[in-house]
Amino acid sequence: MAGRQPLVDSLRAHLSARERPDHQRLAVVVGPPGAGKTSLILRAAHGLRDRFPDGQIFVDLHPPASAPLTPDRLVRRVLRSLGGTPAPDGPEEAGARLRDMLSRRRVLVVLDNADTEAQVRPLLVDDVRSAVLVAARRELSALPGQFAHHVGALGRADAHQMLEDLVGTARTRAERSAATAVVEFCARLPLALHIAGLWLSTRPHRSLRDLAHRLADEEQRIRFLRVGDLSLQDSVAAYHRALPAHIAAPLHRLVDLRGDFGTAEVMARVTPSREHAVDLLDELLYRQVTHVSGTGDDGGATRYRLHDAVRLYTAHCVPGPPGLHAPAA
Repeated sequence: MAGRQPLVDSLRAHLSARERPDHQRLAVVVGPPGAGKTSLILRAAHGLRDRFPDGQIFVDLHPPASAPLTPDRLVRRVLRSLGGTPAPDGPEEAGARLRDMLSRRRVLVVLDNADTEAQVRPLLVDDVRSAVLVAARRELSALPGQFAHHVGALGRADAHQMLEDLVGTARTRAERSAATAVVEFCARLPLALHIAGLWLSTRPHRSLRDLAHRLADEEQRIRFLRVGDLSLQDSVAAYHRALPAHIAAPLHRLVDLRGDFGTAEVMARVTPSREHAVDLLDELLYRQVTHVSGTGDDGGATRYRLHDAVRLYTAHCVPGPPGLHAPAA
């Protein structure tokens, strides 16, 4: 796992630690769509089987084309996985039974696509026998005692290594410039690189230059990055659907910003209120729509940048919200 093994090792160390009785064994991985959160938590969980002999339970909290699981539905699903008996009728009783079972067993619960803290809270118990590993679409800052890690795009060397591992050393080194173009068109996202690598490995007669040429069309790029049931567009769509209207609408006004931006640009495109602009920037960052790209020339104001896959999806795959127009000058 190019560039991610140190994080996998840290997650395993935290979740398996038992030296402190008050140690909260909760780990949360947060990142934008396509950052490889699911594969990362699955890899970490695989190496912890001997630490949790009573089982590992995987739950997708927001499956494609489905409503997110409510806390009560999650509790009942985990209860069934642990005992196979019908869950109690009342949610409070079901939650109490689940916490009791988790406190007496050594179980690792792995949650993917978490949207809210409320989805995770029912699994947190004071006892440390069991543990919870979460891949989240946004910050879950209200959860107590969490061990949080942020993931994003890979570094350039790791991104090249990932493509090389999938396609082969000889093939990528024979077309170095095309390989570099593919890596950058994929924004160094693990999911996009994985799809690109699979596309090439199943087409040994096609060159990396062929793929780079296809990905150069920005309007079609996110649609093209699809192999089988793997799709960068679907991954971003799941994020976009979860955005509330007061975030989705301003996002459409910012998609033409390809580089860094800050408060002044948000005030020019979205709202004349500086306070509202600052709050919106915080919310976009919190929801993994943007990332901090640096500070201004004076070393003061924070600068932001839209995650490239989010920008492409918003610009080319969905229409703007009804009534969207530029703010009056």
